[in-house]
Amino acid sequence: MLLDGKVALVTGGVQGLGKAFAEELLKSRVKVCICDLNVDAGEKTVREWKLKYGNNAMFLQCDVTDHSQFEDVFKLTIARFGGLDIVVNNAGVLVESQSWRTTIMVNVIGVIEGTKLADQYMNKQNGGRGGVVINIASTAGLTPVFFMPVYVASKYSVVGYTKSVAMNPAIDSTGMRFVCLCPGFTDTSMLTEGGKEDVSGKDEAEQIVQSAGVNTVESVVEAFMQLLLTDDNNGGVMAVTKQRGIQYHGRRRKVNKL
Repeated sequence: MLLDGKVALVTGGVQGLGKAFAEELLKSRVKVCICDLNVDAGEKTVREWKLKYGNNAMFLQCDVTDHSQFEDVFKLTIARFGGLDIVVNNAGVLVESQSWRTTIMVNVIGVIEGTKLADQYMNKQNGGRGGVVINIASTAGLTPVFFMPVYVASKYSVVGYTKSVAMNPAIDSTGMRFVCLCPGFTDTSMLTEGGKEDVSGKDEAEQIVQSAGVNTVESVVEAFMQLLLTDDNNGGVMAVTKQRGIQYHGRRRKVNKL
């Protein structure tokens, strides 16, 4: 996939992996809209990027669990940049306490909303120009983790949903590609802060993290770009871990090049 001149939408794009994905796309001459709930951080980020990338970045406030608000982000991105080619459903949270429903709403409902909206606005059968949807899951969506079962459930859902959508027999005629990125423990605020106060078996959890190792943000961005730039990986699930590096999980299904 040639990136120069393409347009991307990245949810949860004001910090952590989302911000890193977005900036890597900007470096590749992609126009990028980041959306997030954090207005101050979003506006600050775009101001900083404007100095380096001109007017190729925009920020919109959005709750990905709110269909109307999320759809407006798609409409405004297309209106501003003239189309849409890449959607990165990155927004995610880690809450295991009494507010655990937030984890399901953001990590599952938000991803499904983003995927369906991408298909609505990018699918060639609907008048779009085709494109790629990258759903950000986790290695917690590939193997059980005792100290964050709700988070695991949400990420298993993302993996299963992405692979299922990619199996559409008419996929070639849509011009769409659906893939999933599953990072292991990564050096972001989610690792240091997310779920920290309500994790069960905290000492055992910390031992597991230390044993597995922690990805750098740069290594996950490298995997993200490989996943994006490979044209024949529809339905592909890519894991990236400190111990094993970048690996596809399961089989890949070929599609026509965009």
